[in-house]
Amino acid sequence: MAAAAVSADGAPVLAGRQLRHLHQRGRGAARPGRGWLRGQKAPGHGHKRHIVHGGIATPPAAGWQEPWFARPEPRWRERSVVVVGGGLAGASTANSLAQRGWQVTVIERMPQLASAASGNPQGVLYTKLSPHLTPLTRLVLSGYAYSLRALRGLLPEGADWQACGVLQLAHDAKEAEKQQGLAGLELPETVMRPLDQAAASELAGTPLPSGGLFFPQGGWVHPPTLVRKLVEHPNIVVKTGRTALTLDYDPSQRSWTASDERGPLAVASVVVLAGAAETAQFDSTRHLPLKKIRGQVTSVAASEASSRLRTVLCGEGYISPARGGRHCLGATFKFDADDLAVHDDEHAENLAMLAGLAPELRASLEKDAPEQLEGRAAFRCTSPDYLPLIGPVVAARDFVRAYRELARDATLELAETCPWADGLYVNAAHGSRGLITAPLSGEILASLLEGEPAPLPADLMRAVHPSRFLLRDLIRRKLNPDAP
Repeated sequence: MAAAAVSADGAPVLAGRQLRHLHQRGRGAARPGRGWLRGQKAPGHGHKRHIVHGGIATPPAAGWQEPWFARPEPRWRERSVVVVGGGLAGASTANSLAQRGWQVTVIERMPQLASAASGNPQGVLYTKLSPHLTPLTRLVLSGYAYSLRALRGLLPEGADWQACGVLQLAHDAKEAEKQQGLAGLELPETVMRPLDQAAASELAGTPLPSGGLFFPQGGWVHPPTLVRKLVEHPNIVVKTGRTALTLDYDPSQRSWTASDERGPLAVASVVVLAGAAETAQFDSTRHLPLKKIRGQVTSVAASEASSRLRTVLCGEGYISPARGGRHCLGATFKFDADDLAVHDDEHAENLAMLAGLAPELRASLEKDAPEQLEGRAAFRCTSPDYLPLIGPVVAARDFVRAYRELARDATLELAETCPWADGLYVNAAHGSRGLITAPLSGEILASLLEGEPAPLPADLMRAVHPSRFLLRDLIRRKLNPDAP
C-alpha cells in the first residue's frame, strides 16, 4: 500500500496489513463474495509435491457506482499540468506528476515558494487521532506513514528535519480520557505508546505536569526546505511572483491557459488549483466551501534549560526542540481575522499555552523581552468537515441540474454522467495537518490522472472528493436546481 513506511531502524510504521485492518474497522469489514470454485489439487513445483488452486465460477457484477464519484475520462492531448500554488500541496502535486513524466508548471503569487502557511520555521509531524476511527483519523494515519517515508527519501535528517518524536500530553481530563480510548486501536509501539508523567519528563528532557502518548517516529520539519526539494525535478518549471488571475479552457485544443494581468503564464492540458483559500476565487471553483483561519507562531531564543528539550511537545499547541538556537511554538486560531500582521497579544497567547503545557520550560524563557520575540502569521485553509478537498472539479450548476432528483429521494441510483470541468482539479483545505496529508494528496491526484489504483480505500477517496459538499447540500434541499 502506498502509505506504508519504515522507521529509522527498519521497523514498520504501519504495515499494509495493519492499515487495511484499521480501514476495515473504520467502515465495517468486507465479507467474502459468492461464486468461488472449490479448491483443486494440482501437481506442484520445486520441492512441493502438490498445490491447491481455485477460481471464480461467476465474476460478481460490478453493480451501480455513484457517477458523481467516478473518475473523469482522460481527455487531454498531452501530459502537461499547471499547478497554481507553491506551498506544500502544490509542490507535492508537482512532484508526484513529474515523477510520472508529466511536464509541470508551478505558479506562485508570492516572490518565493512556501511563503504562506507552508512557510513556518518548524512544522510538526504527528497524528492527533480519534479512538472512533473517523475518516479523518484513517486519512491521517495513512498520510503520516507516507510523509515519514517520503521525508527519509528526500531530506537528510539534521538541520531541516528531525525524527525526535512527538509527545501528545494529556493536558486535561478530556484529553486523558481520549488517550485511554486510543489504546483500543492496538497500534504497534513503533507508532504510539503511552507514558506516565515520570517517563514522559525523562524522555522530553524537561519536567512535565502529565504523561501522554509518545509517537516515536514523529518530529519536526522545516517546510520551506521540503517544498523546495519537492520541486527539484527536470520536469518542473517554477514561476514565482506571478498570480494566475484567469483560467480559460479551449475545448477545441483541450487545454487550459492560466493568465495574469500581463498575459498568458502557461498552457497545459490539466490545471490543479492548490492555492489554499484562493482556490475558490475562480468561477469554476466558487462553489467550494473553503474557509481561511489565521494562525500566528512565535519564535523565541532557547535558554540553557530549554535547549535540553529532546522531543516535540503538543497539547492545545506545540513547542519544538530548538532549531538554529530558537524554538517555534504556537499556533493561534483566529477565525474572523483578515490581517497577517504579527500581534503581541498572540505572542502572549502562545506563551500562555506553553505555560500550561510545560510550566518549568516556560519559566526558563521568562526573561525574554517582548521585542526579542519573533513570529509570523498565515492563513490555514479548512473545509466544513476538516477533511481536505482532493480531486476533480464539476460544473456546479450542471451538477445540480443533473442530479436534482436526489433532493426528492437520496437513494436513487442515477446514471447521468457527471458534468466534469474538463481537466480541472483541486488540492486544498489541509488545515493545520499539511505535513501529514499534503504529500499523500499528490499521490491521490496522480492516481486519478494516471488511471492507477488509488492509494486509499474507496470510502476515503469519496471522503476527500471535492463534490461531496454539493451532493450533501443538494440532498438537504439547500440548492435550487432552477437557479440561473
